[in-house]
Amino acid sequence: MKNKRYTVDKYLFKLSVKLNYSQPNNNKIDVNSEVREIISNGGIKHIIGIDRGERNLLYLSLIDLKGNIVMQKSLNILKNEHNVKGTDYKGLLTEREGERQDARRNWKKIANIKDLKRGYLSQVVHIISKMMVEYSAIVVLEDLNPGFIRGRQKIERNVYEQFERMLIDKLNFYVDKHKDANETGGLLHALQLTSEFENFKKSEHQNGCLFYIPAWNTSKIDPATGFANLFDTRYTNAVEAQKFFSKFDEIRYNEEKDWFEFEFDYDKFTQKAHGTRTKWTLCTYGMRLRSFKNPAKQYNWDSEVVALTDEFKRILGKAGIDIHENLKDAICNLEGKKDLEPLMQFMKLLLQLRNSRKNPEEDYILSPVADENGIFYDSRSCGDTLPKNADANGAYNIARKGLMLIEQIKNTEDLDTIKFDISNKAWLNFAQQKPYKNG
Repeated sequence: MKNKRYTVDKYLFKLSVKLNYSQPNNNKIDVNSEVREIISNGGIKHIIGIDRGERNLLYLSLIDLKGNIVMQKSLNILKNEHNVKGTDYKGLLTEREGERQDARRNWKKIANIKDLKRGYLSQVVHIISKMMVEYSAIVVLEDLNPGFIRGRQKIERNVYEQFERMLIDKLNFYVDKHKDANETGGLLHALQLTSEFENFKKSEHQNGCLFYIPAWNTSKIDPATGFANLFDTRYTNAVEAQKFFSKFDEIRYNEEKDWFEFEFDYDKFTQKAHGTRTKWTLCTYGMRLRSFKNPAKQYNWDSEVVALTDEFKRILGKAGIDIHENLKDAICNLEGKKDLEPLMQFMKLLLQLRNSRKNPEEDYILSPVADENGIFYDSRSCGDTLPKNADANGAYNIARKGLMLIEQIKNTEDLDTIKFDISNKAWLNFAQQKPYKNG
């Protein structure tokens, strides 16, 4: 029967309900202060970092207060007790986008996508809010600027702003329907984990148990060493390219390892790293994915795998440079664009931590810097102790920026006037500490 509700006699009694009606003087509860007090007293045990990723609608990383990864997972496919296989929402949203674009081109009726998005987000919000209570966790999101959000609105499957709004509304009055009404979190003892939603112009880094951090260098950073690319590798002219290579302390070929090494001090290139670790050694270890417009495919974007060491040997050989000579001086003596521009393009590839392509589907982080054990972080083979893909790396480092906030709350003397320091310099110093490993 299509509309069964019309076959049953019933009365509907509607009334308004005012929450917290007994609050003294009708003042709002200062949820932010309450949460900071709980954190200071050790009531928060975990941090949930959520990355609104490139290959995933949302990616989640749960870490403990020692920085160990407890859980990391994509939220593209959602499961529940009634759906063992799960629903691929990214696939459904991508398919619906295609249908809508086709309908526009052919002047057909455009299918609705709003309800599909809302159904996805309601399930995601339920999963996250339940995890917050189960793990005694706060949630950390990137504080994305309005320009970024507007830029993503042309993508039909955009879930950015809607997700944040729905999460805040849910956490205003959290009830677990599976609990007894008289239990904490039950109907008669609901939890208020955020303040009432007002707007997206955030003047603070906090809304109750929801914290916001700058998006700077969360996904494109080595989680094992804290190395981030702060170079400007654009080719402008031969003189500037010569200056760039002259600032390296040494460029050499390591015959035993069969790779090239670039020793440098960031302070000679930029002030962005000043006050943090500045001395590093880049190695031409591993492969990179290079994107280019392929003339064989009507100049559509394509990608190819590049072996860094072989590519550098090829470029040097073409420029007439012997790999066993003083490479820094030999490169700085080059004069023409023909030789120097390929070298600058190579440096861009060497410093490319994130490598992505669609066919076949790949998205990984590979660092050009080895850790203290001589291991280069590779998200494809790092196991479960470090992020296992590029979006997982973003979520993990978002959570780690949340860990910075928790440490600052615990170390402050005045919780009401605390000023969080999550500047670029503070973040680099934090990320460059020895990684937390299993306590």
